Amino acid sequence: MENQTMQEESSQVYLCSSCGGNMEFDIKSQKLKCPYCGEETDISGDKSQVKEYDFNDVLGREASHEWDKEVSVVKCDSCGAETVVDKHQTALHCGYCGSSHVLESKQSAGIKPEGIIPFKIDKHKAKEIFDKWIRRRWLAPNKLKSLYQSDKMISVYIPYWTYDAQTYNDYTAEGGEVYYVTVRRNGKNERQRKVRWHRVRGSFDRFFDDVQVNASKNYDAPLMRKIEPYNTKEVEPYKPQYISGYMAERYSLGVVECFEEAKGKINDELVAEVRSRVLKRYDEVRSIHINTHYSDVKYKHILLPLWTAQYDYNGKKYRYMINAQNGTISGKSPLSAVKIAILVALALAAVGAYFYFRGDEAFSASQIMLLSEFVNMM
Repeated sequence: MENQTMQEESSQVYLCSSCGGNMEFDIKSQKLKCPYCGEETDISGDKSQVKEYDFNDVLGREASHEWDKEVSVVKCDSCGAETVVDKHQTALHCGYCGSSHVLESKQSAGIKPEGIIPFKIDKHKAKEIFDKWIRRRWLAPNKLKSLYQSDKMISVYIPYWTYDAQTYNDYTAEGGEVYYVTVRRNGKNERQRKVRWHRVRGSFDRFFDDVQVNASKNYDAPLMRKIEPYNTKEVEPYKPQYISGYMAERYSLGVVECFEEAKGKINDELVAEVRSRVLKRYDEVRSIHINTHYSDVKYKHILLPLWTAQYDYNGKKYRYMINAQNGTISGKSPLSAVKIAILVALALAAVGAYFYFRGDEAFSASQIMLLSEFVNMM
């Protein structure tokens, strides 16, 4: 009993000044709140304190191990995911596979976050969002809608890098001028569309602010992209109080590695800008090539809030994720073979009826048989 008391006392990091209870981050008030007496403490800070660092000094920041003083790294023995928790807390479940086999790791926590977007959506609201989403999956099996395991929903902070960069861009492209000519075909005059292509070149500067790149490799990247972007205008200066009672993933993709993805996102926007510039003078555009020079590249490590869970159906696992800042949801759900078969059968019947009433023999009996066999295979 004595050892249990000592363990409980050592975990009370943020004590209530009124009753001595252990305060927790409260999503509704965005403050530390005592669950016993309701005392609240403001932990927000001056957003100007969120620093950005020179991209050329990544190695120096990685060697500092500053974050190790505040957090411990735990590793899931089942899936290998690494998360960070307050040094006085113990992770009970893995935020990725739900396993309870989590052990403390000797791995460094890495570069300390500069900023964090606190959870804006609580678990109750997240469950409502998921419930609405799953009930709209009309091709999902009916049984699924009553079997999903929303009780396994886990809150976790996902690591992101953001990048600022000044770009200088030289581009070439071809702008198309559309014109029409009249040609004689089968004894009739026809209007034919043609394009006259012109070589175009130019240059422009553009600054990019807070290009977001997910630094986790534990999630399905296409699903993550569907819940982006987060609004980084709401980033607060990082304080350990924000992750008290939560898990934060240790980044598995580094600053340099993720900058390559950031450059891909930047290039997509530059291509769109060149396209827009050329289309101001021409009707069409093609063959866009851009040579980009980067300068004054800055980065920072931030933590972004996520509700996530896996649910099992017929021996397969399906994951969903909810942006805990704005409620955007993405996920995968199984499809009902019966419902798909019915849908195909209805489409087949509609097509067959169309050709029947047209009296068109092009839609032959053999083609109907092939479609029928496809339905039977579902």
